[in-house]
Amino acid sequence: MRPGDRTGAHIAQVGLKLDGVPADSDWVNTIAVTTSRVPRPVVIAVVALVAAFVALMVVRVGVFGGSSDSTSAAPPVAHSTPSPTPVKPFTKPAATTPKVVLLPGLPASVAHALRYSKVAVVSLYVGQVQGDRAVVTEVRKGARSVGAGFVAINVGNDKQAESVTSFAGSVSAPTMLVVRRPGKIVAQFSGPVESAVIAQAAHNAGARR
Repeated sequence: MRPGDRTGAHIAQVGLKLDGVPADSDWVNTIAVTTSRVPRPVVIAVVALVAAFVALMVVRVGVFGGSSDSTSAAPPVAHSTPSPTPVKPFTKPAATTPKVVLLPGLPASVAHALRYSKVAVVSLYVGQVQGDRAVVTEVRKGARSVGAGFVAINVGNDKQAESVTSFAGSVSAPTMLVVRRPGKIVAQFSGPVESAVIAQAAHNAGARR
């Protein structure tokens, strides 16, 4: 007997069947065939569901994780801003006029003129005399040219004449007096006087325009 015949006889005796070797390859082919029969839309839908599930889980984890962090964070501290100090507007102090002190016994019209002017020129006249009025006009012109106060007193009136007598003594009209604060007579002219002389006398007494 040849060696090949011996091997075949031995296999026959053991009872092995050599025809079933390709069984595993048939099972793999069966799975491939089954898989190829599934429609593609179904496969896409399954993949989409899986992806949606994964995304949902990620969102839930993020939400719960963020909420725990926000609750554990300390509340912000409010910083108070100091209110600005109001600035008081500057108020210029009112100019104070020094009080004028005059001598007692001055005629009211002379005292009034000296409150507003350092020097006052007083013209004494008699109202019924026409020439005295012209003198009064000349005296007024000279006094105003140097910024002096001016007062005209009609000594023809008994009451006014009495006030002048207590102030200047016995005088006749027309007479011109230069009076300086606080009520002192510094110059006196009797009769008609030119305005230039009046102006110079008032200027010498301290009248300034």
